[in-house]
Amino acid sequence: MPPPELDSILRRELLPGERLLWSGRPDPSRLRAVFAIWFFAVPWTAFALFWEAMALLPWMASSHTPLGIQWSFGIIFPLFGLPFIGIGLGMLWMPFKARRKAAQTIYGLTDRRMLRVTAGTKRESASVLIGQMGPIDVTADADGYGTLRIQTGTRLDSDGDKVTERFEVLGVPGVNRLEGLLLEQKSAQ
Repeated sequence: MPPPELDSILRRELLPGERLLWSGRPDPSRLRAVFAIWFFAVPWTAFALFWEAMALLPWMASSHTPLGIQWSFGIIFPLFGLPFIGIGLGMLWMPFKARRKAAQTIYGLTDRRMLRVTAGTKRESASVLIGQMGPIDVTADADGYGTLRIQTGTRLDSDGDKVTERFEVLGVPGVNRLEGLLLEQKSAQ
């Protein structure tokens, strides 16, 4: 979606009397870290394809394979390998899906909350009130692009481990300016 359409979608999310102080869109080309999954996905998918090729061998060498083995192992093993190929292809696709989602996302800071709106096939919206924000963590590149993480709370998972919940603003320009505005709003509350 072009930026003006995303901006109008963000403005429709504002509550009556709410003022927009900052808005920004992530740069999908800066999401290089999402490709790290390929270190696992490529070997996984390669092994799954190798498994499938070996499992189909009884059918390819049918003149040398006994009929019982051909019909038992020649069906069970290839079927067993199909979900693993699907998982591997899904992992290989994940970085492209994340970049496409970033291109359809806009963030906004108002005088009341931080918003994230994604306008893909369905519109997704998330926000956190300024009063509910905990510590803020910022990482920025030399050119000002960066990520802002806002701690919104902690909870215990099913194993009893402490999990920190965060609202993330990923790969946006002027992240230090956003942090300053956010800290101003927190101190004003």
